[in-house]
Amino acid sequence: MSASFYPSLDALASLCRRAGEAILSVAGDSLETRLKTDASPVTAADLAAHRVLVTGLPTLDDARLPVLSEEAAATPWETRRHWSRYWLIDPLDGTKEFIRGSDEYSVNIALIHEQRAVLGVIAKPGSGEVWAGSGESGAWYQAAGGAAWTRLGCTSRTPPRVMVSRHHCDARTQAFLERLPGARVEALGSSLKCCRIAAGEADLYPRFGPTSEWDTAAAQAILEGAGGALVDPRDWQPLRYNTKASLLNPDFVACADLQGAWRMAWQ
Repeated sequence: MSASFYPSLDALASLCRRAGEAILSVAGDSLETRLKTDASPVTAADLAAHRVLVTGLPTLDDARLPVLSEEAAATPWETRRHWSRYWLIDPLDGTKEFIRGSDEYSVNIALIHEQRAVLGVIAKPGSGEVWAGSGESGAWYQAAGGAAWTRLGCTSRTPPRVMVSRHHCDARTQAFLERLPGARVEALGSSLKCCRIAAGEADLYPRFGPTSEWDTAAAQAILEGAGGALVDPRDWQPLRYNTKASLLNPDFVACADLQGAWRMAWQ
């Protein structure tokens, strides 16, 4: 698919920032939190950002592509299986971080084409920063206020700089880290971990256990644009999307260098 189809990065960044503003507008309120069927939390801020995105994307997209959002009723597989191109969004990635008052959460938009994440935009509402990327156009960073875009590129170091989740650093993760002597480990929330890798500030993010497709798609597109990868370690191939009824991902590894020395520690 030609990059000429994509809405401009400036337009997508602006939309993500508006969703971030919607999140911040309710951040000081007494948040009513409920649990979804998968026991993950959802707040009024998640829903406010969802409304901004699902209203705004059609204004940027002449094709009026379908939108699959974490905060909407699931589209039946019998309908979704026929989608070759659609928007996949996580209006507030890192709800637990948001609830605890951290700024380690993000707004994520991805464009999926033929089961691949071909474009991703991630905004951090707390700082106004935006990361964007695709395999065709590279990866880019924009500071708050709509500053000029800066090109991103992964770098790889040994021992690796490893990102882990604040809430999902389980026994398998710990066992893997023990096989990486000298690794520098940092905990961070949401897809911002992958943004750090794309910016050359980290090397590796191993994730064991369930995530959903909206958790990874935007980050994968940005990482691939920066020269990195987000893969299923069963076959070391990039994650694919909308291939089955379930929207759950397998375990994955996000990395700056797929052939890095850390592979020797993987079991």
